[in-house]
Amino acid sequence: MSVKGIGQVKAVKLKALTELAMRISRARAKEGLEFHSPATVAAYFMEKLRHLDKECVYLVCLDAKGQLLGEYKISDGSVRMSLVSPREIFIQALQCKAVHIMLVHNHPSGDPTPSTSDIEMTRDIQELGEKMDIPLLDHIIIGDNRYSSFKELSYI
Repeated sequence: MSVKGIGQVKAVKLKALTELAMRISRARAKEGLEFHSPATVAAYFMEKLRHLDKECVYLVCLDAKGQLLGEYKISDGSVRMSLVSPREIFIQALQCKAVHIMLVHNHPSGDPTPSTSDIEMTRDIQELGEKMDIPLLDHIIIGDNRYSSFKELSYI
C-alpha cells in the first residue's frame, strides 16, 4: 500500500495472486518429484524459500523408496543464520518413521554457497544420522533461483 495507486483492496488482490502463483509453482514442481535428484528437490522448495527475508530450515523425511513422508520446518532464524537442533531433527525423523532424511534451507542473500557453519552442522547431522541408521542424503541451500547441493559438491 506504500506504492501510489495501490489501496487496501488492490494490495490484498496482489498478495492473493502471489500466493496463488507460489502454490501453482509448487504443484508443478511436485509432479514427478524424485527425492534422489537435488535439482527437482530444489525446484520443489524454490518458490517457498527464495523470497524469505530470514533463514528457514526444513527437514524432509523419506521412506525406504525415497517417497516423501513429510516436510517439517525445523527452524526460523535471522537474516544471516538459523539455529538447528540435531535433537529436534531426529525426534521428528523418528516420529514419522523416516528411513532417510534431507535438509533444505534458504540464504536470504540469494547466494546459496554453503557457509562454514552450514558445513559443520551438516557433518554433525550426517554423523548422528549414520549412528541412528537414518542417513542424511543431502542438504540443499536455496538462493535466488539457484541452489547448492552438498551431495553434488561432494560434502556428503
